[in-house]
Formats: sequence, C-alpha cells, structure tokens
Amino acid sequence: MKRRLALPALFAVVLAMAAGLHAQQAAPRDLWPQVTQAARDGDFDEATKRATGLLATGRTSGIRTFPLYASAATGLAAESDRENRELSAWAAKTATLLDGASPSVAFGEAERAARKSDWPAALRFVAQGFVKMFGNYRTNLLGRADLLLVAALALSVVAIFFAIALLIRYGRSMAHDFREILGNWLSGGTVSVLAFALLFLPLFLWLGPMWLVFYWFAIFFAYASVVERIAIAVLLILVALLPIVVDWTASRIAGVESPVVMAAVASENRAYHPEALRRLQELIAVVPDHATLQLLVGNMQSFEGNDDQAAQHYRRAIELRQGYAGAHVNLGNLFFLNNEFQAAMTEYEKAQSYDSELAIAFYNASVASGETYKFDQQAKMLERAREADRSFVERLTRTPPSQKIVMYSPPVDEAWRVTEEMSQRPAARALFGNYASFDFVRSALTPVTLGAILSLLLAGFLWMKRRRTGLANACIKCGRTFCYRCKSARESATYCTQCIHIYLKRDGVSLDTKRQKLEEVTEHQGGMTKRNRLFATFMPGSAQMLEGRTVKGIIGTFLFATFVVIAIFIGRLGPALGPVADFAHTLVRTVAIALAVIIWLVLSLPVYRRRSVA
Repeated sequence: MKRRLALPALFAVVLAMAAGLHAQQAAPRDLWPQVTQAARDGDFDEATKRATGLLATGRTSGIRTFPLYASAATGLAAESDRENRELSAWAAKTATLLDGASPSVAFGEAERAARKSDWPAALRFVAQGFVKMFGNYRTNLLGRADLLLVAALALSVVAIFFAIALLIRYGRSMAHDFREILGNWLSGGTVSVLAFALLFLPLFLWLGPMWLVFYWFAIFFAYASVVERIAIAVLLILVALLPIVVDWTASRIAGVESPVVMAAVASENRAYHPEALRRLQELIAVVPDHATLQLLVGNMQSFEGNDDQAAQHYRRAIELRQGYAGAHVNLGNLFFLNNEFQAAMTEYEKAQSYDSELAIAFYNASVASGETYKFDQQAKMLERAREADRSFVERLTRTPPSQKIVMYSPPVDEAWRVTEEMSQRPAARALFGNYASFDFVRSALTPVTLGAILSLLLAGFLWMKRRRTGLANACIKCGRTFCYRCKSARESATYCTQCIHIYLKRDGVSLDTKRQKLEEVTEHQGGMTKRNRLFATFMPGSAQMLEGRTVKGIIGTFLFATFVVIAIFIGRLGPALGPVADFAHTLVRTVAIALAVIIWLVLSLPVYRRRSVA
C-alpha cells in the first residue's frame, strides 16, 4: 500500500518541480556576468557552458536573442583581438550565438577581418551588416532617418546655389527694372545704388541668409524660364517641408530610445533588453494607470522569469482596460507554463470573446487543447487561427517558437502613440525630459516654412503683375540690359540695339564702335567662362545652372552634396552601425568620396573644356 502511494506522490513532486522551474530560474542579467568572467579568466569551456545555459534560460522564458550581450561580446572580440586571440575568437562566436541577426555583430566581424587584412571577408561581412540593418527595427529606422537628414542638407545646398545662379543670370535685368521704378521718384546717382541695394534687401532688414534665398526666388521668378519656374516652385515646396520632416525625423530618432518603444520592439522580437524593464518600472511609478504600459512591464518581467510579478501586471492591465484580449492571452500563457491548462483555456476563451480577430488567442488555445488531448477542439482552434491571420500561423509553422505558446505584444505603432501620449503628461516629462513629441502645426509655423510659402505666393503675384508691364532683359552677347523703353519691341528680345546692328543686321557701323563692342563682348563672355569654371570647381552642377541647364544642374548638385555630406557625417548622425564599425564607416566614406569625385569629373571637366564665344 505504501509503495502504491509513494509512486503517485513522487510523480506529483516531479511535476511540481517542473512547473516551478520557469519561475525559479535565474535571470539572464545574472548569468551574463558569469559568462564574461569565466571567459576573461581563460576558462573557455566553463564560459561556453554558462553561455549555453544563458541561451537555454532565454528559450525557457521565450527569449530568442540577446542584442545587448551580443554587442558586448562583439566589443570584447575587438578589444582582445591583438592581445588574446583565443578570447577574441570565443567572443566572436558567442556574439553570433546570442544574436546572429544583429548588424553590429556583422560589422564587428568585418572589423576583425580588416585588422587581419582579410579584405574579401571584411567586405562580405560589411555587406551582411547593411542587409541586416534593414531587418532590424531600430537600425532600419535610424538608417532611414540619417538618409532624410542627409537629403535635407543636400536640398538646402541646392536651393542656395540655385538662388545664386538666378542672381547671376537675372540680377542685371532686375536691377535695370529697379532703376526704372525708382527713377519715377528719384534722380541722380542714388538710383543705381539703391537699385543694386534692393537686390539684397533682406540683409538691410536684418534678416537671415535663408530669407535672402527666398527673396531671390520670388523676385527672379518672373524673369526665369519655364523650367526654372517649375524648379523654383518645387524647391520652395520642398524647403517648406524641411522643418516638418526634420522635426518628425528628430522625434523618431529620440523616440526609438524611449522605454515604451524599446520594450515594444523587444517584446515583438523576443529580444532581451535589461534596461527596458528598469526604465518601464520608473515610468509606471509616475504613470500607473496605463494598460499598455502594464502589459509591457508584464512581458519584460516574464523575460526575467518573474512570473508572479508578470501576472500582477497583466491583471492590472485588465483592470485598467476592460476586455484587453492581449493581457488575457499572456495571463493564460503563465497558467500554461505552470501546467494549469484549464485555467489557461479560460483566459484564452476570454480573449477570443473580446477580440475574435486575435489569432494568437486561437493558436494558443489549440496548443492547450492538444496538451489536454482534446484533438478535435485543437483542430477547430487552429482553423480559427488561420481564418484570423493565415500568414501568422504559417510563419509559426515554418519557425516554431521557443515556447509552445506565443506571447502577445502590443504593435509598435501603438507604442509610438503611447510615447506621444506620455509626452503630454507632465509627470512623465519630468521623469524623461527627452520624451520626443511631434506637433505638425508647431513644426509648420517655423520661419523657414512660412518664408518659403510666402515667397512662392509673392513669386506668383509679382509674375502676374510684372508680365503686364514688361520685363527687362540682358543681351546674350555683351550682357547689357534693356527694357521696352530702351528699344523697339519689334527688335530681337535677346540682343541689345548695338549687337543687333553689328551681329544681325550687319549694317554700317563705325570701326571704332565695332572694336569697342567686340572688346565688351569678349570681356563679358570671358568673364562668364571664368565664373562658370570657378563654380564648377567648388560645386559640380552649379555651372550647369548658370548656363540654363537647370534639371541637369540641380540633379548633379544634389547628388554631389549628398555624397559629400555622407562622407562627412557617416557615424555621427544615428549610431546604427554598432559600437565597432570603423571599417564599415571607412568603406562608406570611401565609396561616397569616390562617387563625389566621379560626379565632379562628369560635370566639371566639360565646363573647363568650353571656350568663350565672342
């Protein structure tokens, strides 16, 4: 009789120990220092054993990757590459085990290969790193933010040089019209001085250089060609959007480091971020009434193996938001991991009643049904999961999760909305002063946006007004300006009166007049050639703008400025490449410089070959 009772009792003890294993396991944050200490002591077998234990512990808690520890191992590999090759090799191998999809690991391997002069391997690892950047939420976001900032700087350079080109092309004509307008009220030499000063009016009003660019776009719009007018309008619209885009980009760069987004990304990717829990706990201390925050803290506690604390936060989330299906799913998961399958099924059924489209609730219910040998119900729940989200079920079939059931994670978009909400709460802002927020109206009411819009409206108004009264022009031969008062409208609109008689009509003109005009034309054409070469030297594409080839000039200037900005700022905007990416930075800088040189050769050399035509 005693033997009969002893066997079931022993079996019950084993089940109880298995059920309590998940809750009693050590947290990953406690295991990683043991791994690194053993490695630094030279006991690599023990270090590998402890690293394997860390991975096993992570799988028990549903953790797939350890990005922070992988980055630390990559740094250790680079640090010890010269002094302790064995430690470096172990650290590099461990980094791949901890997070093989991390771009920082690939860039770290590229750095090690470059130090060994293994250039093919280094290039291969750099290429892998950039590919992995697109698959990582944080690095992908930071990389796109970097490109937006680079494009914003390049666009600003294009606007400045295009405005200068307009000043050089049409400044004389505009000054002539200013003289004609001022001549109605003033007389004498002051008219020419004031006409020239009006070309730089914003400077005399103590406005910034950007207002000068807007002013030139507005006053030269009427004189420009059709293509140039379209370019002016497009550039003004893009410049008006720059403060909005830059403000939004800055909020994304700062917001991706917020505790809410960090925890949501970690929860969705099943990645272990020890700082996410600490920062969320600080936030919940001042904002305890937010259901999404409570659920995220519960997920982070589950990663730590603290199931009791996780359950408390899930129940708190349900109290704060009635019908929170995701919280019911995760609470049911805790019951499932403790072999309380009926309690788990109850929570899954509640989640299904609150959200009939939540595939995770049906999938986990199918797994729980299988554990209780209810195979008909298991098939039914699996089919319901497929109806709700077929791609989700197929993805789980291809790559089964480390745990049998799946944790619910709030969408990252919801985390961004919560971050915006936290930015409006004084208590949260007092704790996290760097909480990023984006306000479209506030961003649109900047001087740059308002100035660009007003300049576009002013350009259209001046064009409609001036086209009725007529515009001054400049001779394409000698550069002398004229208007409808200076010569007959029946004559050529591109030549002054003297050039018409000398080059078109070829009628009787004195030799002295011809000689003076030829010298004037030669000086003007030679000055244009020297000026174009000077601009082409420092900014490829600007000479094409001066010559009237607007589209080619704008594209060339934008590309050249983009590559130069990348070469200067690579590694300084968003730290998306990881702590050890010097070789990747050098490679990107080298490629950017090479492309900038190619653009310079393609656009600037033809300008040097051109000769002035008298």
